Amino acid sequence: MTKNETLNSKRKALTKVKVTIVLPAFNEAKRLRKAVEEVKRWMDKTGYDYEIIIAEDGSTDGTDKIASELARDDPKIKHLHSDERLGRGKALTRAFKQAEGDVLVYLDVDLSTDMKHLKELIDAIAKEGYDFATGSRLMKESQAERPFKRDFASKVYNFLVRFMLGSKLRDHQCGFKAFRKSAVLSLLDDVKDNHWFWDTEVLVLAQRRGFRVKEIPVRWKQSGETKVRFTKDVLYMFAQILRMWMESRRSKKFFLFSVLLSAVILIGLAFWSGFNLSILSKADVRLLTFASLVYLTSFVVRGYRYEYILSKLGFAVPLGFCIEGVAVSQMANVIIPARVGDLARVYVFKLKDVPVSTSLSGLAVERIFDLFVVILLAFVAIVAMSSYKLATTPIYAVLLLLMILAVMYILARMENVIGKIMRDAGKAMKRGFVVVALTTLIIWLIDSLVCYVILLAFGISDFAVVILAVSIANIAKAIPITPGGIGTYEAVMTGILATAGINSGVAFVVSLVDHTIKNLITVVLGGLSLASLNIRLSEITCERIENPH
Repeated sequence: MTKNETLNSKRKALTKVKVTIVLPAFNEAKRLRKAVEEVKRWMDKTGYDYEIIIAEDGSTDGTDKIASELARDDPKIKHLHSDERLGRGKALTRAFKQAEGDVLVYLDVDLSTDMKHLKELIDAIAKEGYDFATGSRLMKESQAERPFKRDFASKVYNFLVRFMLGSKLRDHQCGFKAFRKSAVLSLLDDVKDNHWFWDTEVLVLAQRRGFRVKEIPVRWKQSGETKVRFTKDVLYMFAQILRMWMESRRSKKFFLFSVLLSAVILIGLAFWSGFNLSILSKADVRLLTFASLVYLTSFVVRGYRYEYILSKLGFAVPLGFCIEGVAVSQMANVIIPARVGDLARVYVFKLKDVPVSTSLSGLAVERIFDLFVVILLAFVAIVAMSSYKLATTPIYAVLLLLMILAVMYILARMENVIGKIMRDAGKAMKRGFVVVALTTLIIWLIDSLVCYVILLAFGISDFAVVILAVSIANIAKAIPITPGGIGTYEAVMTGILATAGINSGVAFVVSLVDHTIKNLITVVLGGLSLASLNIRLSEITCERIENPH
């Protein structure tokens, strides 16, 4: 066979493989026409037979008219229109199911990825036998130009996907992917996300199902405009990672591990402290009852704080519903590790049409103020204890230094962080700073007061030590290694109370009773709120989060 005959044979083989290029388009009137021309130019070079589908997704800027015109003038182009916004993932799924190609490719309309990689992407499926192929901006050979903020966020995001979801890929979100049609169609019905997380979910599911996936280093340059809204979409994507993690075997294994870890820590503390039931029997039941009633009031304040934050974001939600929603999320955080209760709150507030991104923004503000106030209270407690001999010991000197550094850092960063998360609230949030700060202070003073009353129930009075113990224990509790921080909370509180001169056995019992009362009230109130809202626990932990846009 001559060289020309061999070349013609290869060309004929390529023409037998049909490629469908899908361009998801939402309000892309300015660049759709140019993108289609570029795709045609590069596809003509590949030698593959092809069609182009414009998956136009509820555009309002005339993109639909341009897409219809392009389809009318070129038989290779199809236009799929949706009157309502489906979300990028759902628009792609719809297009793939109607595609004629054996190889399905999707490209972002901005064509940020250098199109010289297009043939390599298609060849990975058509010639090399891979089931999925994706461009990567994070491989050593890749060349990516984008702002540091987005580059850093992307690296953190992809690290979390690898760490939490077990993916072996480096970049999951590059809008430059190819699929074997039979392979991708076999898992699309199991993909729950309809928007930006769609890419990640498809690639993670593909790896779990044993499909062959190739990652291709690409040259990539961010276009002048992007549909990704940095803060809101970052929060939304993180929520989706949590949702998918909760549905995986990894979460079940981690849950068992965390429960065992809690048990080991508590048993170890009991032996170390010399715990016995006689200590518990000496408690004043009336004071314990009073402490429980005091703790109940914190949920009213927490509900009011979240209602206020949402109002500054433009959403009016009744106080009663906010109290119930907060109770449900707090309950989920008690019984499930990894702060999944935050995800539960997102689901609950969808019932009042609060978008995912707004719920997460409100939660982020809460967390920032909680951290700031807890650290501030710990700092004040250490200063108040300066007259104690024990306050001059090395452990308190180190704690004091850490508190000062933490407060300085948060004060320096607070306005910047809140400004990013709450940019939609603008000046309204600045006017609300005092209210959010004050309610947060009340919440944590109530938390400390509960512990103080419990300490009184055992005949001991030392409010400064209690504030320090509660503050540091709650910081440790935030580390998501046990359900509700059970074990870590008791360990830190016991250590601080014992260091302050309180009998170690009593210190352990106080920390155990304090955390048990708070957790029991949280679980009971959360359960009653679930019943009131007619929601099942499985819904708030495993239900998908819909398109937030």
